Amino acid sequence: MIHQLPERWRLPSILSAVSQFAQIGPFIYLLIRYFFPTRVDNVKVIYMILIFGAVSSFLLAFFWNKSVVVHEEKRSIYLYILHFTLSLLDGMSTLTFLPYVGEYFAKEYIIPNYIGESFSSLLPATLALIQGFQDEDCNIPYQNKTSTLTRTPYKAKYSVFVYFLLIFLLLLISIAAFSYLNFSNYAKRARKNRFSWVSAEFSLNDETVDDSSQRDKEMKQKRNIKEKEMEIRFLFILTVMVTFVYYGFLPGLMSYSTIPYSNKFFHLSITLSSILLPLSIILSIFSYEVSIQRICLESVAPFILSFYIYLVSVLSPCPPFVNNKYNLGGYLIVFCWIITSLMFMRIRCLIAAKLEKYGKNILLKLGCFTIIGQVFGGLTTYFMVEYLRLFIDRPKCAPIDFCY
Repeated sequence: MIHQLPERWRLPSILSAVSQFAQIGPFIYLLIRYFFPTRVDNVKVIYMILIFGAVSSFLLAFFWNKSVVVHEEKRSIYLYILHFTLSLLDGMSTLTFLPYVGEYFAKEYIIPNYIGESFSSLLPATLALIQGFQDEDCNIPYQNKTSTLTRTPYKAKYSVFVYFLLIFLLLLISIAAFSYLNFSNYAKRARKNRFSWVSAEFSLNDETVDDSSQRDKEMKQKRNIKEKEMEIRFLFILTVMVTFVYYGFLPGLMSYSTIPYSNKFFHLSITLSSILLPLSIILSIFSYEVSIQRICLESVAPFILSFYIYLVSVLSPCPPFVNNKYNLGGYLIVFCWIITSLMFMRIRCLIAAKLEKYGKNILLKLGCFTIIGQVFGGLTTYFMVEYLRLFIDRPKCAPIDFCY
């Protein structure tokens, strides 16, 4: 898409900015939920998200490459609009899916919810990996020491049209799966009321056996209120930092940090990061209760790698190791994108699992802070790309030895 649309390398940052403008939808949803709490049903909202997402994906198959002239410059307006719709729904899912799980299911289903979220990236990424990548349509000879060679562009196995139709099919399957989750007897047996009844029964028995121990517990809880408030605030701040970098700031730099090494590394960075994402979340199942110190420690590596990605983007189109004969720079940037994606998603899982015990309202606030970080990160990148012009893309059909 980047080589076929008029925006070229600026496309990721523009789409990232469109995504951030779409976050006005979740805030409107929050206002409706605040003023009319009894009229908001997570189940109905989730159905709306899935249905509108399916319709938008279907329309993208036909309109993704249609452009309109705006102020004497071609713009992919139809792509912007449909991407805005999908981003609107994506932001709404942040505020509905996790609270839905927290309301109806036990804590053990929090991380499986993130596993499902990762599979929503895994399946499209697998389709993209099978599709392959497509080079610029160039046929420009370049000089070697002994002869003149011609670059042969690589062609994708199937078109963007087919890809979006496959995504449409996946969303139809998602609608069917969510219907099964709501109406099947198997899913109803796993509802939270079953676990709540058991815990309430044991709590009642404990109170009848030893009433004084219950009062001691209440005293301890009152003494720990301030510590819990500090913990919640810190995790909210960390969530804003993580989503600012991973969901807001970095996506707009994807093309500038990877395409200088070749389209292959751009393709690998996107697909492998998404394909390996479930692995990180599955490993998080064994880390339901971790300390704040451990979460902070695990956050260091992805923030450092994120800075390297930013540095490579600033030095684009001739970043470090760009002409290394072993493609060292390309494999290094792919490694950075993969580890950054896996670690940031793991941190999100650990934070959500730690905050679940405070109730669904805290999980709803967690979704709000997720959106806040994402919005500011995306708008920051858009401002740097569109107005400050801090990042430079390589000229179209530039020779392979452009950076020598």
